[in-house]
Amino acid sequence: MSHTLVTYKGSTQMRIDMRWLSEALNQSSSADQVKSHSIFIGNQQIPIGDLFDISADDFSDSVVLENSHDKMDYIGFELQAKHKIKVEGDCGHYTGAQLAGGKLKIKGNTLDYTASNMRKGIIKIDGNCGHYAGSAMAGTKKGMSGGTLLVHGNSGDFTGDLMRRGLIMVEGDIGDYCASRMIAGTITNLGGIGKQVGVGMRRGTLLLPHKPEDMSTGFKDYGRHNLGYLTLLLHELRRFESRFQSLHPMRRRVQRYQGDIAVGGQGELLVWIG
Repeated sequence: MSHTLVTYKGSTQMRIDMRWLSEALNQSSSADQVKSHSIFIGNQQIPIGDLFDISADDFSDSVVLENSHDKMDYIGFELQAKHKIKVEGDCGHYTGAQLAGGKLKIKGNTLDYTASNMRKGIIKIDGNCGHYAGSAMAGTKKGMSGGTLLVHGNSGDFTGDLMRRGLIMVEGDIGDYCASRMIAGTITNLGGIGKQVGVGMRRGTLLLPHKPEDMSTGFKDYGRHNLGYLTLLLHELRRFESRFQSLHPMRRRVQRYQGDIAVGGQGELLVWIG
């Protein structure tokens, strides 16, 4: 499928609001329309055409963004189904926030609030993502509510804070306070994890390769279990091209902990056995 190439040609060190790119895709805007619009860079309004080259007259459903960097915020914001953005570089804050069914692939790192309030769709990140991945944006009470976030590197603190639904897969390490105040959904990783896992967790599932060293006292050990539904979850995890495909499809023996009892929570923290 042909794609539209969008190339950043500016040199500003100020933050750039990239919501215009999703709007152009969602509204099937022409390149001339988009280039004539202006965005704020600091306190100045600058035409988009002065900052970006656009290769086609009309946007296709697929866009490749070149020369991206970590000052570009809101890439993929509210991107709807059938649309796809591939980013050749790093991204700023709120990457994939409120994603609405679109596909986002990042060949770099992202900063904080990646996939915050994401509703459906998929985000794949080759590098690392910052703090509050899959969490709630300021002023909202629920975080990610659907879709899949796949991080091939590491994710920061408060991953899945206030998460409502959906799947977060991290191949590497996760920082402190993972799944804090989690409402539902699933988070899994293959590396290490920081302190105070699941503090304030109400429901949902954490599936980890090792028991956390600094586990919240609000979790009670319910012993070893052979959970049949884990084969269904593994089927879902193995669909994606990642290190999760190395997990045996019939693996389902875990040590099960439940909490956080401090808030009457019934979330489950599962640790692989064997």
